[in-house]
Amino acid sequence: MNRTLPSTSNPYYSTGGGYSMPTYSRRSSFGFNISKPGRNLIILIVLGLLIGFVASFFYVDNIQVLLFLLQDNYLVYQGWVPPLVTSAIVAVPDSSGFFDVLFNGISVLFVDGLLRSAFTPKQYYLVFIFTAIVGNVLSLIAYGPGSAPLDTTISFGASGGIFGLLAGALSTDYAVNRRVNSSLLIWFVFVFIISTVGIGVDAYAHIGGTLAGLLAGYLIGRSRSRTSHY
Repeated sequence: MNRTLPSTSNPYYSTGGGYSMPTYSRRSSFGFNISKPGRNLIILIVLGLLIGFVASFFYVDNIQVLLFLLQDNYLVYQGWVPPLVTSAIVAVPDSSGFFDVLFNGISVLFVDGLLRSAFTPKQYYLVFIFTAIVGNVLSLIAYGPGSAPLDTTISFGASGGIFGLLAGALSTDYAVNRRVNSSLLIWFVFVFIISTVGIGVDAYAHIGGTLAGLLAGYLIGRSRSRTSHY
């Protein structure tokens, strides 16, 4: 889940059919049938909280190293662009970061069955990265640069990429079957609204990831559909 909080209360702002590919899935020790990409993504999300914890102890020129890994809009506008990627994984080591990681990890766990049916392992990773970046860019443009570090929007969270994967699965299904899966659409809209409406949620990251996912999924589905005709 991606959030936005006022700087006076906290210096950090949180933003994370029809085809089956069982060859890269396995059943975890907890009984969940989860794919290798899904498992790796959950591990990476959890690892991001540990990275944030370690980075919070170090400083460069009196600026906490953690700020260089989160999306501090001021620093990004100054030319420090790596957070457009790293902020999708690295989390703040406090309660907001913990619940963000928990929510995103559980989300991947329960939607992985849908995602592995829509994407190859390579597509799974690439769609997540692409849509997370697009979500972060839209958030960056919408909130602007601010005037200084900590006096600007600072965001983190994997949910832009997760919504990108979900939207991509929806549009992939449409491109292949030439119809909208109404049940999937209703479910997606419900989850999107529940996850996006709230205080401090970075809706722009969610919207950007969703739009990018719809495009990526449609292109993947069209490519798969054309290949199946030969």
